[in-house]
Amino acid sequence: MKTKIVYPKNPLLKKFIQYFLFLTKGDNEMISQLCYPNTNHCLSLIKGGEMIALNANEYRILPSTKNSSYLTGIYKQPIKIIAKQPYQELCINFNPLGLEAIFGEQLSQNIFKNNILSENKNWNPLFEIVFSNDSLELIQNEIESFFISILRDEMLSNSLLFNETVRANEIEDLNDLLCKSYRSTHRYFVNQLQTTPKEYLQIKKVREAMSLILKNVPLIEIAFLLNFTDQSHFIKTFKKYTNITPSQFKQSSSQVDNTLIWNLE
Repeated sequence: MKTKIVYPKNPLLKKFIQYFLFLTKGDNEMISQLCYPNTNHCLSLIKGGEMIALNANEYRILPSTKNSSYLTGIYKQPIKIIAKQPYQELCINFNPLGLEAIFGEQLSQNIFKNNILSENKNWNPLFEIVFSNDSLELIQNEIESFFISILRDEMLSNSLLFNETVRANEIEDLNDLLCKSYRSTHRYFVNQLQTTPKEYLQIKKVREAMSLILKNVPLIEIAFLLNFTDQSHFIKTFKKYTNITPSQFKQSSSQVDNTLIWNLE
């Protein structure tokens, strides 16, 4: 599996898109990707395959002569993706509510949505842009131009406001950043993202912890840095969202370009 990560160039798109991940599988060997819970949203375009749900936490990319797409939201357990045949994939990773700013529709509520691009003919040019060029730089430039052309001004303020939540460590911080009461913040998260503020912050902290674990930062220090009660509380929360301990995670996982964290077998 070949991977390449590139980051948005356009200053405005940087506020909504985290990165573009290009994946190329060129053989017929069976592979398994284990993707851990995250607060971002991933819009994926696939050439040579289609994502099929086997159960709530396991998916398989099956051979297909048609281009396909899928969307993942804030899932709370690791997702395993299995594939055997060759295929190409572009994963566009958005900040929460970044999808709304660009596509103008409420999409962040979806935990998993197959063939999402087929729902609106205005989005079809993405397939041609992504799979008709060999140059990753040209693909990125054309995607960014396309996104700018369909950017929805009426959705910008909500998405930009939500970007402020990256600075939050506790629910009280979220209330202050969003200028909402506790109840209003809770309703806002459930309505917009199908998750509670508490779950959102816990997943955010677990993701931050993953990078620190892979950098060999002691667990007791990680617990302190991320405002856990103690090391035991941190390990319990980490295991809740990954099904493994921090030490097991360190042995089995890797990080690509200081950005992508997964378990690839």
